[in-house]
Amino acid sequence: MSVKEKKVPPKLNKYMHARNPYRTPPSFKKLASVYPEFRPYCSYDVGGKVHLDFKDPKALRALTTCLLHQDFDLKVTIPDDRLVPTLPLRLNYLLWIEDLLMHAAHCETSDVIVGVDIGTGASCVYPLLAARKLGWNLVATETDNINFTAATTNVNNNDLQDNIIVKKVDDKTVLQGVLDDADIQKQMYLKKKEVNDNNDDDDDDDDDDDEVMSELNNTPSDTPCKHTDGDDNKSMKYMFDFTMCNPPFFSSEEETDSMKKSKKQRGEPISSPTGCIHEKVTTGGEVTFITQMVEESHKFKSKVR
Repeated sequence: MSVKEKKVPPKLNKYMHARNPYRTPPSFKKLASVYPEFRPYCSYDVGGKVHLDFKDPKALRALTTCLLHQDFDLKVTIPDDRLVPTLPLRLNYLLWIEDLLMHAAHCETSDVIVGVDIGTGASCVYPLLAARKLGWNLVATETDNINFTAATTNVNNNDLQDNIIVKKVDDKTVLQGVLDDADIQKQMYLKKKEVNDNNDDDDDDDDDDDEVMSELNNTPSDTPCKHTDGDDNKSMKYMFDFTMCNPPFFSSEEETDSMKKSKKQRGEPISSPTGCIHEKVTTGGEVTFITQMVEESHKFKSKVR
């Protein structure tokens, strides 16, 4: 291979999850015909094929928001300086979690699934997709004020407040203050209980709801609630079914620059990087972040499936 010849990244569509709709690439021509806001970023070759400049963050933002609306009926706004999610990768993550829940945790389609998205970002893309496509319930955490406001707006604009709770959290914690939040636990308990009662042939006595609420308020974080721990009601044994996260990777802005330089030998990336420094950098980098997540996960091991 000539030294001047650029390395071409392999097509990743065949490696996508089997249920990922983007195994078949979307039609830019169709998208441009339906969404005027997408057209300015398209170019046409002599054969009429539509091309998109993936190095333009505005083009990526338009592509993502238009696909979210076309394929999932989601109205999403992403601020100019915030991370633009790549939908095929986000869907892969959710579908892998769905596989784990179905095949490893033996969840049923009728179960109420409750997850936690750590650092949801301005788009709130994981919770929105999970709620709209899979019918799940998500607690979305965020430390940044701009991201929190944008995420809350996106949830409200899609009338998914009953499925998604956006919670502002301290940047010193990952799960602390979320899994042990009494209001969140009560809301998710009642949601699970309502569905279980509807699926139960026997008439349950609801007089103990106040007792359950009191217990949820006073149960230590590392102790399962006795009302939600039983073989006769397995979907209520845990308050949360999974946690997920797209963590910041770097410990400093300088590290992001050094990583860009080290990737030169791999060839040019297909798309332009997006997102503010807050979404890429965390104190101690990815290792420290994941270590803290593991430690807090152990503390709350009885609350997450």
